[in-house]
Amino acid sequence: MRHLRFAEPHILRSSFARPNLSYSVRRTDDKQGQLLRLVQNVPGSGIVYMRTREGTEQVADMLRRQGVTAAAYHGGLGHAERALRQEEWLADKVRVMVATNAFGMGIDKPDVRFVVHYALCDSLESYYQEAGRAGRDGRRAYALLLVAADDSDRIARRFEQEFPPLERVKEIYERVCSYLRVGIGEGGGSSYLFNLHDFCAREHLWSGTVAGALKLLQQNGYLTLTDAQDNPARILFCISRDELYKLRVRRDDLDHFIRTILRLYNGVFTEFRPIDEGELATWSGYTVERVRELLKTLWQLRVIRYIPSNRSPILFLNEERLPREDLYIAPETYLRRQQLMRERFERMVAYAANGERCRSAVLESYFGADDPAPCGVCDICLARKRAAKAARDADAGVSPAAAPDDEALAEELLRRLAASPADPHTLATETACDPGRLTRLLRELLERGKIAADKTGILKINE
Repeated sequence: MRHLRFAEPHILRSSFARPNLSYSVRRTDDKQGQLLRLVQNVPGSGIVYMRTREGTEQVADMLRRQGVTAAAYHGGLGHAERALRQEEWLADKVRVMVATNAFGMGIDKPDVRFVVHYALCDSLESYYQEAGRAGRDGRRAYALLLVAADDSDRIARRFEQEFPPLERVKEIYERVCSYLRVGIGEGGGSSYLFNLHDFCAREHLWSGTVAGALKLLQQNGYLTLTDAQDNPARILFCISRDELYKLRVRRDDLDHFIRTILRLYNGVFTEFRPIDEGELATWSGYTVERVRELLKTLWQLRVIRYIPSNRSPILFLNEERLPREDLYIAPETYLRRQQLMRERFERMVAYAANGERCRSAVLESYFGADDPAPCGVCDICLARKRAAKAARDADAGVSPAAAPDDEALAEELLRRLAASPADPHTLATETACDPGRLTRLLRELLERGKIAADKTGILKINE
């Protein structure tokens, strides 16, 4: 506002509150069971976020075996396959998208009824953004975070791996340059297609460690790594303009093609220049396929360096490759980033561990709201409402066990077990009953002799 010389301050600030979004945390070692309960009892489409590509495939396969239309989405799929799966989900041909956090950016599907996180996020910023993709139409939606007993320790170990020692960062820099075939003193100002997962597989490195090292190298000005995106074709002439005029290619088509490039694009002798292969085809009179063939021929003749159009991350070397001993990573950069990441992760862990304060209020406070009101719809608020009702019923002499709803549910359980024996987990899934309430009812039925349990925990009707 100061630089634009506003006459007076003008600030627009919206609330982080999402009154229609019910946040919940389930601490469980049976994440599949909790996920199935939600999917089977909340109609509409949803997203399940996983940490790994393998996890997306496994959970999507599990859902399909349970009769739920589901698809996996991750960076290991081809662009066309990702686009197809995304379109099928947007068109409601696929109900549940099981994805890494690469999914969802720029997608505005208003009727997403639930978002499930299968593990802790690295920060509340990421969690709020991803969970917030549910319920954009203003109707009730659910954001469920599943937390196992060992999740915090496992993610803490991964966190440590993402901050390798500085000597390890230098080693990864050398291995990246070798992977790209860039020699010492070369590569300054150049760009390269860089497939992180292919690099890690070839070098037998964990992707989190490499990603952490690349972020530190980027912060220290050595390189820039873009996100995966639709990248236009790029060219850079390897020889000077004077050398090009002296060069005799002895092929009329190449000579005509080079002249067309020079008429259409400037700067091709000093930096990689984006080009439009369709535009080149129009002005040269060749087909797009022929244009690509000629670009590859000039590349093979070492006249140009050519990066075809693609959907991939691009790695830019901001300066020439340095010897390992000349690479300097500022310790303060390293330590500051480590501190910030640790603080964010600890706030995420605290959110998951919270059992007292409204979850929406926790998020709003984190983002700067003053004294936010309880939402009334998160698991903490609902538990508080149930406790208050139970206290009122107790004061009024109403027995919870005698409530008509419990009697009806008990009869439903007996009818179900009369059809075939089942374990408590199956009963919880099929009846959509609160686990605590179900446990109490089953215990009462066992005590009354209505049902029996074998050594494996399978329940059946008593003869």
